[in-house]
Amino acid sequence: MMINWEWTLADDYEDCGDWINARSYMYKEWYSDKYNIKKLLRLSFLCWAITVDNDYLMDSNKFNKTIFKENLEETFNFGLTFFRNNANFLCIYGYMISIKPSLFGNEILFQEVGKKWKYEAYQKSPQDSVIKCVFLEGIDFESRNKLGYKQLCRELIPTIENVFKGNGYMQKYFKSLFLADLLSKN
Repeated sequence: MMINWEWTLADDYEDCGDWINARSYMYKEWYSDKYNIKKLLRLSFLCWAITVDNDYLMDSNKFNKTIFKENLEETFNFGLTFFRNNANFLCIYGYMISIKPSLFGNEILFQEVGKKWKYEAYQKSPQDSVIKCVFLEGIDFESRNKLGYKQLCRELIPTIENVFKGNGYMQKYFKSLFLADLLSKN
């Protein structure tokens, strides 16, 4: 089952665009509770978003993104060791890896890893419509249309507000991803 991603204080920092304090807060919270998958994945997603950001979220000339990349590597390695078979870990990391595989290692190898992990997440939780949407979102248009991706996105609309409750960047990102795909012509 997909996690409810709401995390009030982290959401507040992110909603204000205070990425540095958001990362600092989430890192401290995760570090004191390392086996909390929600904290690991929220921190990971923020660090990934800032690391791959092209000055849309923040001006990289004003601060150093290095700590975000280092935290992403740390959470990835920890998650790989302790959550490799967790559907939520596979789904979120599979998504992030498939978007920017070179961030995690060899681009060709990790491109396949991202796809594989999203599929594994779906195999582990085929009834989870969010995980299924993340998996289907990454396959070719013809195949995902045959598998009813847009209809699944429509069905997700009432659920998505509960799963992605809050004002954090991750919640906004996935809500807009599914809604954009629903409204697209493909």
